[in-house]
Amino acid sequence: MVNNEEDTVVTKIMLDALKPREVDLIELASALCSLKGVESVEVVVTEVDAKTETVKITINGKDLDIDDINEEMNTYSSVVRSIDAVTVTKKEIAS
Repeated sequence: MVNNEEDTVVTKIMLDALKPREVDLIELASALCSLKGVESVEVVVTEVDAKTETVKITINGKDLDIDDINEEMNTYSSVVRSIDAVTVTKKEIAS
């Protein structure tokens, strides 16, 4: 039996991403944190090259939208290379 996605929400996502070195970490994290449903963002630099930085981004919240996250990343000329971890929980149902 397959779980219906409409019954669950993404509450945590860990991304492997690539960003230009000139993009400020705090500015990127703040922009991601301003998205609907996002409660906190952690960005860790894992590798530095001449023009780019590889970063691990952990986003916590309620009902995270990966499309919104990708769109915001693109605004900062950054790209998600992979989704490395995800936490999904059941939606709360009003009784």
